[in-house]
Amino acid sequence: MPTFLQLRNQLPVGQTFAGIRESGRIYVDKTRYLYDLATSDQPWLLTRPRRFGKSTLVSAFEELFLHGVAPYDGHESYFKGLEIEHLWPQLPDNEGPFYVLHLDFGELLIDCQSVADFKDQLNEAIVQFASDAHLELKTTEGSKQNAFKLLLKAVPNGSLVLLVDEYDAPLTTLLEADDDAASKAMTKALHDFFLLVKTNSRKFRFTFITGITRLKDTSMFSVGNAIVDISQDPYFGAICGITREELQSYFPEHLRCAAAQWLKLPVEQVSSQQVEQLVNELAAWYDGYCFDSDGENQVFSLWSVLCFFRAHNTKFSPYWFEVSGQRQLRKILSQKSWQERSKLLSGESLQVGLGDFLSPSTLQTMLPEVLLFQAGYLTLKSPVDFIVSLGVPNKEIEIALTRETFAEFLPNFKEVFESYSTKLRTAVETHDAAGLQQCCNELLHGADYDHYPLTQESAIAFGLKLGISLSLHVRVDLNKHEALGRPDVLFDWQDTTVVIELKYAQTKGDTQKLLQQAVQQILDKKYGETYDRRQILWRLAMVFCAESRKITAVQVVSA
Repeated sequence: MPTFLQLRNQLPVGQTFAGIRESGRIYVDKTRYLYDLATSDQPWLLTRPRRFGKSTLVSAFEELFLHGVAPYDGHESYFKGLEIEHLWPQLPDNEGPFYVLHLDFGELLIDCQSVADFKDQLNEAIVQFASDAHLELKTTEGSKQNAFKLLLKAVPNGSLVLLVDEYDAPLTTLLEADDDAASKAMTKALHDFFLLVKTNSRKFRFTFITGITRLKDTSMFSVGNAIVDISQDPYFGAICGITREELQSYFPEHLRCAAAQWLKLPVEQVSSQQVEQLVNELAAWYDGYCFDSDGENQVFSLWSVLCFFRAHNTKFSPYWFEVSGQRQLRKILSQKSWQERSKLLSGESLQVGLGDFLSPSTLQTMLPEVLLFQAGYLTLKSPVDFIVSLGVPNKEIEIALTRETFAEFLPNFKEVFESYSTKLRTAVETHDAAGLQQCCNELLHGADYDHYPLTQESAIAFGLKLGISLSLHVRVDLNKHEALGRPDVLFDWQDTTVVIELKYAQTKGDTQKLLQQAVQQILDKKYGETYDRRQILWRLAMVFCAESRKITAVQVVSA
């Protein structure tokens, strides 16, 4: 069994396809998709969230069209042993070599302060490419701004391979900056670029474009030469990310080593059942992403899985969320009410029309739910029909969304959260009802009343859900359906299932009557008894008093 450091050095974090293969790191073979796409001269578009493997895919296309699958420069082909090695045909005599223009629009944005800067960077990249490829651009004074047009004149028909990574990065960056004028100017610049792709289609052997969002205003989707969008094509549902089968097939030693650290056992004592237990937990945290319209393929966030394997203590953490562009998320979430967020964090789906889902024109007009899907915070929850269901894919995103919402709910949470979490954990572990009441009141007392007014029972339950789920890293269900009713708050922690029935009192005088109603409701509806619960069932009746603005009464309910 390799050591932890040896296993860590096998992980393909942040590398190109050629870099992964040259260094002998693990590459999850996706080359059957490369073959299917590259044998056509049809232009393609694939959208996926950040850190889902788009750039590695693009770099694999670059390697394929530059060098094919035969050995070169004194070394074996980087495709040796992969599925495409036996699929890729020998090139016809009249085809190749190719000019492979690889543009990363996200990279071109570095140090840009304006749209003009980006256009200059784009032109410089094309001029440099032409120079490296020994292509002469017939320029005249002042023609530098037409570098792409000049390149298209210089290359023979069918010889140019165009690979554009993060085509929409200039627009998503401006969305975060909230600069409407610059956004319109950038849209025009991208429109002009892709219009040249459209009108010079005979020049291209292959075109592959990636991004996060699908935007009609860039002119890529014009009638007559539409780029084919495979983003929700069921066949390509697993082209990025990894399936459960791929995780188990390509990372068996990493799973066993991680299981040993997770369970605090020697590696040789880890059983196959315990490895499966770890896979199930990894799935709960990082699986559940579905991009295909049939709802058949689910994939893990490969970035999160690799970061998990890299951690010495196999810590489950929202790794992908930490690199996903949180400013954009906060802006989108600000458009959603706490009731809508509560639905998402309770496992419910949001519904959008098919037209709104498939054909947004601009980032500014895209529905928040659709943008959350494109960015990776929501996923398809059922096959796409006239109505599209979007929901939270896994525990990582649930915790991330909870954290962002909690930061709004409790503005000073960073200062008090660690102390609050410790006290809450102790109260639940020791079944201390008074301690739990105190923790709940600390949380509710610090709430931002302007954005989260505690004026109804459901708002109180949502606030408790935020604090409990984020502190204990557990799923907290609100109004979970049971055989006889729906308890307000329900969650599992260690060996205990906790059930809370809430009542909302307008005045102190209503407290005791409502408390007894809550107790009786728990007993009559047998809350927790019909649920697949833990060894210990801890049920509490609570009353929040609007007059006092806190929970004024709590009672443990025995069977």
